[in-house]
Amino acid sequence: QVSQNELDWFHQDSETQMKKWQQEKKENRDNLKALRGTAKKHSDTNERYLKTIDEKEKQYNACLDTFLETSNNFANDKSKLEELIKKSQDDSQECEKRAVKAEISVLQTWKETEIWKLKGTIAKAEGNLRMLKALS
Repeated sequence: QVSQNELDWFHQDSETQMKKWQQEKKENRDNLKALRGTAKKHSDTNERYLKTIDEKEKQYNACLDTFLETSNNFANDKSKLEELIKKSQDDSQECEKRAVKAEISVLQTWKETEIWKLKGTIAKAEGNLRMLKALS
């Protein structure tokens, strides 16, 4: 009878333990299901982020290509403008030299004209002086 009681207790403990394990198993199954759902959500989110990153990277590369092309065009335009500025400066210096030469030429011509006028006046004065001497 003692053995039967012990056996009954053991049976009750076993059933209690079994119910406890079954409850834990159910909880673990529910937790696993929830974790799988969470993992799926994270996986989906990760895929969306990867797609977004790829799209953003394509946009970035397109913008970078446009920037580099524009930058190269501006660099080419800058070098062309610098060449034009240099040529314009050279042309300006050449024009300035020609203008100075022309001004010098005009002044020399004016000087020679004035000298010629003075010589004419001197010649008239000498002629008048000779006439006055002759008359006197």
